Formats: sequence, structure tokens, C-alpha cells
Amino acid sequence: MKEHLTAVKWDPDIPPYSFLFVRDFENAPDIIYKKAIELNQPFNLEIKNSKICIGHSIDKDNYHLCSNFTDEKYVRCYNCEQKDFQKCFILCDASKPFGNCSNNPAAYEYCKTHLSSVYLALIANEVKVGVSFSPLKRWINQGADVAVEFFKAKNGFDARTLEKEISKSLSISQSIRKTNKARKLNFDLTKSLPEFHKLKDRVIEFLDQHNYVSQESDLLHKEQHLSSYYGDIPKLSTSPIINDVEKTNQIVGTVVGVKGKLLVTKVNSSYYVTNLSKIVGRIIEFSDLPLKLKGQKSLSDYF
Repeated sequence: MKEHLTAVKWDPDIPPYSFLFVRDFENAPDIIYKKAIELNQPFNLEIKNSKICIGHSIDKDNYHLCSNFTDEKYVRCYNCEQKDFQKCFILCDASKPFGNCSNNPAAYEYCKTHLSSVYLALIANEVKVGVSFSPLKRWINQGADVAVEFFKAKNGFDARTLEKEISKSLSISQSIRKTNKARKLNFDLTKSLPEFHKLKDRVIEFLDQHNYVSQESDLLHKEQHLSSYYGDIPKLSTSPIINDVEKTNQIVGTVVGVKGKLLVTKVNSSYYVTNLSKIVGRIIEFSDLPLKLKGQKSLSDYF
């Protein structure tokens, strides 16, 4: 059966935690259902050329599905991109009166009235500062190895303002490239944790010096180690080979784990990593039989 892949998401409360959100585009285009990415199970998938708009979120609970074909570079058509509820959270610039939500009153109201976490995340040997209304889900969606919430802001605007101030004052990045994440899937954290702890202490000291007062939170200052969410990926003794999925149009092998949007599979004695973000919006078709393995590339050609 051909299915339209609309999203790859994480649920930290339901093992195996990572899921494909799909719909039967030909027979039931108005219904989205999820498929768990099961550890140690075959994952043989063909990706078709068609790319269809994934629609847009209306609010936190409702979603609009779209059937327009879209450009290769995008997962949404123009109209859905402009209406997406989540867009202004991702692109928020707290220096503006309405952030990026001037055309989305519902998103602005949500951001203004909900507590938001400001955190540090360690991925291999790189650290980023970030914000989220749902920090645990955000951390595993990013593939963080370790994370800690160091401040709970009254709303999303205050959180984003503090994030930018921490980034500027302490020279901490607000993003980590997926290329670097892929290269360091099996990084030895004992080499990077000491520096992470020092940076965490610097951030807390900065907050104290500037009299920032956090809201109450169950996660505040509690370091979270997240390797248990990623299957056997943390145990890998070698770096996986890249599956350049936009050219191979397939994913093959047995699932080893998912870390952020990076799926690792095993074929015979070799490991392969696929960036699932690259196939969102595509028509996909699972095969009950193993697919013939096509040529792969080195990590230097990834993304």
C-alpha cells in the first residue's frame, strides 16, 4: 500500500518512542495514523518521486490536511506554510512585539500564556541552548544525549529573550547541524560531559548575577540522560555509512535505533544511517521482502 508520510515524531511515554505519521492518500486521505518504528524489526521502504504538502497545524490539537503537490525543496505548499500554527514558535524573534505571530493570533496567545523551558542540550561534544514548551519531547526529537532545564519562563517570549541573551553572553550556539550529529552518533560522552557541566554552572551563575527568578518546574536543574530512547545506537562501535535517501529512494535493513531524525539500520554486518527528514512529504511503500541494497556514500557527502 502506498502511503503519504506527513511527519516523524517522538512520544517519550510510549515505547518504542519514535513513529511515522502517515495516511492512505488514495483511499483515506483525511485520516492520519501512526506506525511505530520497531527495534530489531525489518524496515524495507521504497520512496516514490511524488511529494505532497503535509498540511499545517491549526492549533495544538487540530491539523489541516492538504493534497497539493509541492516543490522539492519544501514539505508544505505556500498557503499551508503561511498558516502553520507551529511556524512562529520555531522562527520566533522575541525582539518583535508579536514575535513571528503577527498573522496568527492563536499562536501568539498560546505563546503569551504558557510556561516555557530554557535548556542546555549536549549532543556528542557540542552544546546548544534552546527553548521548548515540552522539553523532554524536544530533547529526544533533537537527538540530545544529555539535557538540563536551567530556567522556566512565564511565557515563550521571555524564554526566547533569555535564550538569545545566554547565547550571546556565553557564546553558546542555538543549533547543531545534522551533519555533525550523524558523524558522532557513537561519541564517547565521558570526553564531553565535564565541559558540559562547567558550562551548565556558568549559565546558572549568569542567571544568579542578573537576578533571574525561575518559575517552579519538576525538571529544573535535573540533568536528563537520554540514551535509553535511542535503541542500540549508543552501543555502536563504528560510524554508520550514509544512505543518501534522496538518490537511493529506499531504506533497507533491520532497525538498530532512531536518534532525533536519524534512523540507523543494519544490513548483514554493516550499519547505515538515514535522515528521515529528507523523506517527509513523500509517498512511501513498505515491502514485506528485503530490498536490494543500492550504493551508499560516505559521511562527508551527507546532507
